[in-house]
Amino acid sequence: MPESYLLDSSAFIAYLQAEGGGPRVLELLEKAAKGELLLFASFVSLAEIQYITEADFDASAAKQTIADLKKLAVTWIHSDDALCASAADIKAGHKLSFADAFVVAAALRLDSVLIHKDPEIEKIPAPLKQEMLPLKNAAAKSG
Repeated sequence: MPESYLLDSSAFIAYLQAEGGGPRVLELLEKAAKGELLLFASFVSLAEIQYITEADFDASAAKQTIADLKKLAVTWIHSDDALCASAADIKAGHKLSFADAFVVAAALRLDSVLIHKDPEIEKIPAPLKQEMLPLKNAAAKSG
């Protein structure tokens, strides 16, 4: 079975805005397009990326960004009752956002490595598998 990864909103933003970690996300996207690995993302990332892009640019740019993301070799994981229950349990047990709880729940469901830039997620222990990308400040300091 191919390796499996799940991209958090922060990973997409790193890729879209050429932040630290963007090249790693591009590498995963290219490998997924070749069928060398499985790449997933949570439905909540679509909403987060849309509102971030709209706030930083405008509604037209947000709409185009979402359309472009949906063309990538990414399988979007949508909510169901079990995912909601898992996200609620995760949110109750950890200090992280509601959206991040869904992202973590999806990564756990799929047994995927979660690719992210979130220090709150980094604190979640196994069985969550994760790879933390460089933070914005760390990228600025090193480059």
